[in-house]
Amino acid sequence: MNPDQPMKDLPEEFVQTRLRLWRDVITRARPGITLYPILWLIISASAGIMFAAPLLAWSVMGVLTVASVLRVIHMRLLERCLEQGFALWRCSMYVVVLTHSTCWGAMFALSLTMGQADFLFLMAFSSSGILAGGSNSFSPVKSLSFAYIISFILPPLVVSIWLLDSWAESILIATYLFYMLNLAGQQHREYWASLRNEMILEMQSRTDALTSLNNRRYFDEKLNELCHLSSRDHVQLAVLVVDCDHFKAINDNYGHDFGDECLRELGKILSDSLPRATDVCARYGGEEFSIILAGTDLAGAELVAERIRERVAQHKIEYLGASAQLTVSIGLTSERLKQYQPGLPERLFKRADVALYRAKQDGRNCVRVADPQMVAEDAEMDVLLTRQLR
Repeated sequence: MNPDQPMKDLPEEFVQTRLRLWRDVITRARPGITLYPILWLIISASAGIMFAAPLLAWSVMGVLTVASVLRVIHMRLLERCLEQGFALWRCSMYVVVLTHSTCWGAMFALSLTMGQADFLFLMAFSSSGILAGGSNSFSPVKSLSFAYIISFILPPLVVSIWLLDSWAESILIATYLFYMLNLAGQQHREYWASLRNEMILEMQSRTDALTSLNNRRYFDEKLNELCHLSSRDHVQLAVLVVDCDHFKAINDNYGHDFGDECLRELGKILSDSLPRATDVCARYGGEEFSIILAGTDLAGAELVAERIRERVAQHKIEYLGASAQLTVSIGLTSERLKQYQPGLPERLFKRADVALYRAKQDGRNCVRVADPQMVAEDAEMDVLLTRQLR
């Protein structure tokens, strides 16, 4: 993933990775934001620059302080700029960061020409620490890390080449530049290797190993999240529970390997029947699957359920010379959520599960909707809970 790619061009699954990336940059860089004006105040006072050239000293102090304040404000705007204005946020990140590095690099270059040993020593000593810390802070974004290093070291390198007679200093600074760029590249690779391993573990923790669908943990988290969002926006939310009919008999007659293949095929049919990126499909346990359809009314949910039921009934499972025809029973509910209450996700799932039980009682291979009376009773319970909380 390219961290500089516009947010609108990213697939949905990469958005959270992008958010994590820039959060890490902000977290890593936060300790050094106020370091620049503080160190400059100490160095300029100790080396006498504050008294010998007060206009220069206080001007630099002002630039560093303003840049620090802007960086603090800027890092608080990340969440608001994810949907709109992210490109501007990213560009301004480069501007405020490079303001710090260029300004400090310019003062380091100035120290090379002033002939004050104390000033040169303090600038060289502090610059080496600041540069190493900044390189590590911005390592998640390689372009930002490289730009920071180059803008920091380029001013003293140019001054050493054009204004100083000592080539030794030029070679030393150039060598340090290449070393820091190589170190930044290594830090970048290590960061992404660590992040990639973390993402793999996170994916494994929320993915069913057999069907490659989401697992129950992810489904429960997503249902709770969508209940919050749907309640806030007062929109419909549909929950479907799908169960493979006579699955125990399939395992007994054909063996567990064939049963596993049936579950894999069923999971593929379910995921192929849900084209929207916002739809959630998970293996809830055993031969039971669960689906969330955000923004879908009862009629729309029934159409999806019937489509799934028909596709499963028309699909013949063939594996290792054996074949079988599957059917599924589906229970569903769809509600316009008005206010989130504790236990709301569980009640929604229970309604769909009870509807599934009715489908089993009615002969299987059918779709049943949650009893309106049960929905009405739950709605009354939500009203009572709301009044009690008030």
